[in-house]
Amino acid sequence: MSCGTKEGEVHLYTPIKAIRRKCLDCCCGSSMEVGLCPVHCCSLHPYRFGKRPGTEKREMTPARKEALRKATAGLLKRRISAPTSQDYEE
Repeated sequence: MSCGTKEGEVHLYTPIKAIRRKCLDCCCGSSMEVGLCPVHCCSLHPYRFGKRPGTEKREMTPARKEALRKATAGLLKRRISAPTSQDYEE
């Protein structure tokens, strides 16, 4: 047994999350030590914070904002009109 899993269970992680977990394992579970990691020659070093290096936060385009607004409104409309258990009681 390891990492709180039952015998035979397997956890699947994204590559970025797996790297983050490896860095935490290497630094005895201390996220502060991961940030202070002195092993710059490690190939995982740029990924140690669980994010891809060099990626910037993307801004939503007006078209994407409108599409998201319409999709959210559609979901809310369906949720409001969905039958409840009270509808089936007599």
